[in-house]
Amino acid sequence: MSIPKVLAIHDMSCVGKAALTVILPILAACGVEAVPLPTAILSNHLDFPHVEKFDFTSYMHAFMNVWSQNQTTFHAIYSGYLASPKQIQIVEDAISRYKIKKSIIMIDPVMGDKGKLYKGYEHDMVLGMKHLISYADIIKPNYTEACYLTDSEYKVDGVTKEEGIELLKKLRTIGTKSALITSISIDGQSSVIGYNNSSGDYFCLPYNEIPIHFPGTGDIFSAILIGHLLGNESLTNSTQKAIDGVYRLIDLNKENEDKNRGIPLEQYLDIL
Repeated sequence: MSIPKVLAIHDMSCVGKAALTVILPILAACGVEAVPLPTAILSNHLDFPHVEKFDFTSYMHAFMNVWSQNQTTFHAIYSGYLASPKQIQIVEDAISRYKIKKSIIMIDPVMGDKGKLYKGYEHDMVLGMKHLISYADIIKPNYTEACYLTDSEYKVDGVTKEEGIELLKKLRTIGTKSALITSISIDGQSSVIGYNNSSGDYFCLPYNEIPIHFPGTGDIFSAILIGHLLGNESLTNSTQKAIDGVYRLIDLNKENEDKNRGIPLEQYLDIL
């Protein structure tokens, strides 16, 4: 039986469960082979008070050149945290090299949260990300990122369902086929709102938010999502399973004293 293979373009945080350290085991649990292409290697994720970082930009093309020589192919390409506009161009190159018929291109445009860009990100990253998502089959911005990508006003109290659908329409105008907006309040309810290009349907999936922060939960969501999509499940069903998986993992670990360690996935891969 052929095992789906995903090129996962993300950072690697050595301590604390986030990015590639959660993506690799979750995709393995879903029966998917994940091939990592690091964008940066960090001593630990950024929630820790001290961080040492190694920028992997100069090595990314070298790895890709070898894979091309070895005729390596992928069933999906999935990018997350990118450290610079130059890395956006590298992801575009990866897509042009490795996209095959029926492959899935999923872009998580990691740029900000709570109405603001992350430290070190400027307008050039937003412009570059707008161009990158035009290649995507699926994008997964949070509400903040959706606002930056569409030049829309960020509303602290959230939006109506109609306004959420308008945001999705604006994202699709940029070029993506399907889109999800996570961490968005729709009519006062925490939700994920999306558009499924295959069916032509909009959907809104509410959830009960547990007000506890764990690093890496967005990456966990994305890994569950693409794992189920590669199992030929619909975007709506895959999104619901990602919501349920993240909720259950947070709920099972809400009493953990050291949240910086992240979700101890080793104990829970069987439920994903």
